[in-house]
Parts: sequence; structure tokens; C-alpha cells
Amino acid sequence: MRWKRFCATLGVGALVGTAQAASCGMFGLTVNTPFVLGAVEKKVGCSFTATRWFVDWKRPFPAYAALQFFKTPGRQLELSWQPRIRLGDEKYKGVTYRSIAGGNHDAYIRAFARSVRATGRTVSITFAPEMNGDWGEYQLSAKNTPKDFKRAWVHLHRIFREEKARVRWVWSPNIIYPTMKSSYRELYPGDAYVDEVGLDGYNWGTTNPWNRWKTFAQTFDQSYREVKKITGKPMQLGELSSVEKGGNKAAWIRDMCRLLPKYSRIRRVFWFHITDRNVDWRLTTSQGALDAFKDCVRKRS
Repeated sequence: MRWKRFCATLGVGALVGTAQAASCGMFGLTVNTPFVLGAVEKKVGCSFTATRWFVDWKRPFPAYAALQFFKTPGRQLELSWQPRIRLGDEKYKGVTYRSIAGGNHDAYIRAFARSVRATGRTVSITFAPEMNGDWGEYQLSAKNTPKDFKRAWVHLHRIFREEKARVRWVWSPNIIYPTMKSSYRELYPGDAYVDEVGLDGYNWGTTNPWNRWKTFAQTFDQSYREVKKITGKPMQLGELSSVEKGGNKAAWIRDMCRLLPKYSRIRRVFWFHITDRNVDWRLTTSQGALDAFKDCVRKRS
């Protein structure tokens, strides 16, 4: 009902976006609400065929918003399904992989799967994005092991198959970082249960004391090579962005554009168009960044 009220308030056009614009090619957009699409697409001058947004645990599949979204021909929806329950403003409780694998949430999962099936469309689902991290409510711990994660993934896959929901399963860890508690191989559910793999990675620049400016290659090279070692599945960059602080964001985007063809397994790139905890990752942080992205779309489309 919340999605339906938003659609009614903002109008279908805010959600459907620029239906007549040319496609942004391999580029998609990660947003915290689909209702920003129209405004962003007007600025970049193209239509983001593939779009990702987030759904927390115990929240129903946003069926009404999805159906409005699909009214634009060619739209592809990807959901980041996060096993965490919202308690209040920026407060969450994690849902353990063990409880998911053990069947404690089957009624919710089946209802979610049936809602996906009812759209009549294929939806990509990234379950527990950045599961290899150590900063979120559902990430690895003594009670949330890599083995538990894989069992939960397989359990979800089985239920959606039983419910005949059309889903592409996307496994998307964070890029490798120094204190990572598990290897990619230990967390990978197996090719039988995964349709696409991804990576989430950011250039934080100098927005905090423990980071420095990193190029596109410095951000993704090592992780890309490691993922290639464990699977031949097609790849995406599920969350990607750069800040302005500490370097030149426009130059970073131009460098990304120049290097992308060398990463031959990457079929899709989702720019993280969100301001998160006072860090502005959006495409529109400067005219220079926006112009660089628009030029990249022209070159890669």
C-alpha cells in the first residue's frame, strides 16, 4: 500500500521515467526509491533499462511499484533483498542465515515469491548484498557463517523454484578489503544456484581518515580476478560510485569508461545514485561528473 500511495502522489511518470529516451546501454542505476528515475534520466538524456532498489526483510515484494515500473518497455528490475528488519531511523536487526535455512521464514519467503510470479516478469534478486562485509547487521559473525549463508541461499532458490517465480539470482559481495573474514570461494553457493555474479565497490576518496583516492582499476582489479577464478557466470558491478572529495570525479568516470572494455565479463554497471550517511554518491554531484557520464554512455552504447 505504501508504494501505491507514493505512485498516486508522484504520478506514474515519476516512476516510469523517460520512456522515449535512448537506452543508457550497459549502465543501470541503483536507487533507494524508483521514483527518482524520471528526474535523473532527464539529466543524463537516456533511459536506465536496468534499475536496482532495496527491500528489507519482512517487507513484501513491492508489486504495485514493480508493475508501474514495467510499463516502460524493456525495463529490467533488480532487487537488493537485505535480511534485516527495520526497527527505526537507521536502526536494524539482522536476520540470521541459519534461521532462513532452517525454515523459520518460509511463509514470508513464499508470499514474496508468489508476488514476483504474479508480475509475469523476470526479476533479478541480489540476496544479502555485500555478505562478506563486517559493517552491517546481516554480515558474517560466529552465528552467521559462510556455510550458513550458502545454506540460506540454496533454501531460497528452492522455494522460488517451487513457487515458479521467474528470478535471476545475483551473488554480489563487496570488493576485497584487508579485514575480510571469508574468501569469495567460501561464500559462493555454486553455479547451480547463481545466474549472475557481481561486485560492489566505491572510491571513497578522502571522505574519511582510513581511505584514500583510488582509481577504477585500484578499486576493482583484484576482486574481479578472484571472482573469475571461481565461476564463469556473467558479471555486473552492482554498486559502483566515486565521490568528489580527494580527486577529480569526472576524470574517474572517464577512466572507468576507458577501462571497462578490458573487463570482458562485466555486462552491466549500476551507478549508486544515493546519498548515504552524509556521503553523496550521486551522478549529479557536479556538472563535470554528469557530463563525463553522458559522454561515457555515448561511447559504450
